[in-house]
Formats: sequence, C-alpha cells, structure tokens
Amino acid sequence: MPKNIETSIRIWLKDNPHLKLHEGDKIFCRICNKIFSCKKKFHIIQHENTNAHKRFVAKGAVVQPQISESLTNVPARSTFFMDLCTAMVAANIPWFKLDCPPFRNFLEKYTETKIPNRTTLSKLYLPKCYQNAINIIQADIGQHDIWICVDETTDRTGRFIANLIVGKLSEDSAATPYLLSSKVLERTNHCTVARFVNESLAILWPNAIQHAKVKIMYSDAAPYMLKTATSLKVFYPNLIHFTCIAHGLNLVAEVIREQYPNVNGIISTTKKIFLKAPLRVQIYKEMLPNTPLPPEPVLTRWGTWLNAAFFYNTHFEKIKEVVARFDSNSAASIKNAQNFFNSPGIKNELTYIHTHFKIIPETIKKIEARGMPLTESLGLVETVSDSLRSAPGRVAKVAFNKLSNCLLKNPSYETLWAIKKIFCGDEAELPFNFVTDNIQAFKFAPITSCEVERSFSMYKNILTDKRHNLSEKNVEMLIVAHSLTKFDKNDIDNDKDNDFE
Repeated sequence: MPKNIETSIRIWLKDNPHLKLHEGDKIFCRICNKIFSCKKKFHIIQHENTNAHKRFVAKGAVVQPQISESLTNVPARSTFFMDLCTAMVAANIPWFKLDCPPFRNFLEKYTETKIPNRTTLSKLYLPKCYQNAINIIQADIGQHDIWICVDETTDRTGRFIANLIVGKLSEDSAATPYLLSSKVLERTNHCTVARFVNESLAILWPNAIQHAKVKIMYSDAAPYMLKTATSLKVFYPNLIHFTCIAHGLNLVAEVIREQYPNVNGIISTTKKIFLKAPLRVQIYKEMLPNTPLPPEPVLTRWGTWLNAAFFYNTHFEKIKEVVARFDSNSAASIKNAQNFFNSPGIKNELTYIHTHFKIIPETIKKIEARGMPLTESLGLVETVSDSLRSAPGRVAKVAFNKLSNCLLKNPSYETLWAIKKIFCGDEAELPFNFVTDNIQAFKFAPITSCEVERSFSMYKNILTDKRHNLSEKNVEMLIVAHSLTKFDKNDIDNDKDNDFE
C-alpha cells in the first residue's frame, strides 16, 4: 500500500481511539470487534453509521483507557480468532452457533476476549484455515510420487459434487490421504471430471504440475470414469487406472441378491413391519429380549444385504414366530412376510448363503481399512476368488464369474498383481507400458476408493439442511480444512455415517 495512504489512515484514526490500524488498509474496531477495509475517510464514517456499530455503542461497549492488554492487542486477538475458527471448522460447529447469547457469553467470560461476529470468521479467517490445510498437504506430499482418487456424487441440493483425494506413495508406511479439492460440476462426464482433476492438481503444485509423479488413479468402474482415465493418460504418462475392488465385491453381492427373490422378500418386508411401529417393536422385544431388531440393509452400503441374510439364517425360527403372531390383515407387509417365511426351501437358501458367501462382507470390511500392504489386500481378494471357485452350487458359480469379470475389466489389476508377486519374491513380468524406477513405493498402494467415499460422508455432515446458504467456495474451504483432522486418524470405524456407494 502506498505510504501516503497509510499516513492518511493514521491521521484519520487520531480522532477515533476505538479504531486501530490492523494490517494493510484494514482497520480494527474495538467496539464492535470487526475488521473492515478503509481507503477513504468516508469508510470510517460509513462503518460508524452501521446498525451493528450503533447497537454496540448503545449497549455501552466503549473501550476504556485502562482496559487490559489482552483485550486491546490486535495481534493477540487475531491469533485467538484464528484458533477459534480452526477449532470450529475441525469440530464442524456452524457459524450461527456464535449468535447464541449463552454460548457467546460463556466464551467471552472465560476467554476474556470479545467473540467475533460469524461473518468475521467466515470472510477473514476461513480462507486462512483453508490455506493452512493446503500448505500442510503440499509440505507432506513434497516430491513424492502420488496416487489420486476421484469420484462424484449429488448433494442434497441437487448439485454434482466431485472430490479428489491425494496420497503419497511410500515404501516406509501407509501415507495419510488428503482431500485436496471439492468442487461443483456443471454436469458429469469425462470432460468435466478430467478438467477437475487437472485444476485440483494445480493446487498441489501451483508452480507446475508434476505430471510424471502421478502414478495411480482410483475410481469406480463407471464408463465415464474409464474414459476420464484414458483422457488423463495423455497428460500423465506414468498413470495407471485401478477400479475399486470393494465396488466389485459389492456387485458380486448384488448378483447373489438377485438369485434369491424370496430371501430378498423376507428382508425387505420384515424391515417394513417394524418401521415406525412401536407396538410391534415392543412385542418383538418382549418375545425376543436378547435378540436385536432385524437389520435394515441399504443397497448403497456395501455388504449390508448379505449381513442381513446371515442374521435371518441365525434367528429364522424366532423371527418367524414373532411375525406369525401379527394380524396379517393389519398390514400388507405382515401378510407378505408371513408368505415368504412359509416359502418352501427358504431356510435352505439362507443356510447356503451363510455357508458360502460370508467371506464377501468380511473381506469388504478388511480392505476398507487404511494402511494395509498391497500383498495382503490382494491376497484377500485371491482368497475370495478361490472360495467362490471351490464352492458348490449354481449361485456360487454365478458369483465367481461376476468377480472374475470385474477383475478382468479392471484396467490395472494385472499390473498391481504383478507388483504383488514381485514383493512376494515370485517371478512376474510387468506390462510393457508400465514405467517406474521406484516400484517399492507401491508397497502400501490401496486397492479401494474408500477414502473419497469417506469424504462424501464428511460433506454430507457439513452441508446440513440449515447450512444451504453456504457459498460453493466456503463449502470447499470448510470440507478441505475439516477433513485434514479427520483423515489424520490412523484407524477409521466404518460406521453408519460412512455411506459407501
């Protein structure tokens, strides 16, 4: 800022002891606890005529000459404001909570600091929190090779949201993944996703994108994602595309579900019987006090349908007795459930599913975990394949063929499988188009896109029904800064909040 303007600002502030030069052309008002820009003297008059400033003056919020240094020191306040903003973002506390008088009075009482207005935090300090998060990501990635994970979802406002996760490839240990970018796409196709990936990597490397260091791209097996990877390989010569194995195992579970319409009928109709029916739930708990309520599987949550089938196999006779007690004329779901429970061979079907397919949800849960070596995770997939191949029966053959097709269509499964064999000391030949001088960096390479699914769960928790007024830019800064603390955990529980699709 030119010196003559700074000198002028200092002259303007002589008659306003409650104002103090903050930094640049920013002025801090001690009365209303706000920082505003000032390039003309009129801006000071304009600020003092605002309703907020007048309201604080009417309340007697005048700065006294003997006020403590902790209340008047602007740098100390700035540090406090920054720490407050960082804590609220990490804990996902909405800004409007600061408008609650008891909460604000509590903070001011025990911190002896004037709590800032929510607009002050969102406009001045949220960008700093976001930039700090980006700086941490850039420092940790450094000059390492990286993997990226990209996916798209639709939020509760109907917008198409794309998230990009990055993680470094290291032979020492599994690296912490980072949410690098979360943006709204005008439409979902390979062009918009490829452009989103390029723009996001420009955030990681602002000077020049290190194209040769991008080694693996993870995604689901959607056709537009396959086309996106093909487009990106033009810019990233060492890129290989790997589709999520957990998605593939879930597709196998879906094929199994389609083979058993009667079992699917029991699960869906029994779930409806106890939905919003407290009297029926009470009868259930009285008859089966030590048995939990029947599970409510969600098709977009991997493996939950199979787990529900296992539950009904274990408690079949007990639940059948409870359902038989209800009046079939009181609800269509009760009548249908009773018919399904009496279907011939239904118990045999549940036993077959429990005997031969229990390994699928168990494996999904294991490979969702972070930090698993490549040899171990691919070994689990091989175990599932061998189990389905050796299982008797028509459905097991159908499931094995589905898994084989998923692995066959995975663009880089053979590449990672060859690397796994090399790590195990076996003979293996890498594809001719795979070029790397640091193959040991793939030691902890993931085989799923679970990290981007977790980021969508965080996005869902941030963009609640009461926060739809957040701008697209603020939403991105919030989730990137918030995810930095979440993704820093060594272990993540895949609970009901992780809506893996």
